[in-house]
Amino acid sequence: MFFEVKIYDSDGELKRVITPKKLSNKFWKENSNALPDFNDNELGSEGWEHNKTWGKVRIQVDDSVV
Repeated sequence: MFFEVKIYDSDGELKRVITPKKLSNKFWKENSNALPDFNDNELGSEGWEHNKTWGKVRIQVDDSVV
């Protein structure tokens, strides 16, 4: 989950706002081997069984416990 980011200049004036959607897109572009984000899926649950475009995802499991 990403939150809106506000960027201010040295005078305290708002210069830029980065939306959660843009942050999410940037993250997934830079981390192409990361797990997919299923929160913004374009298919309803009824379309999952018939979708032929799903690719393989490599998952790395860390067995350490924090």
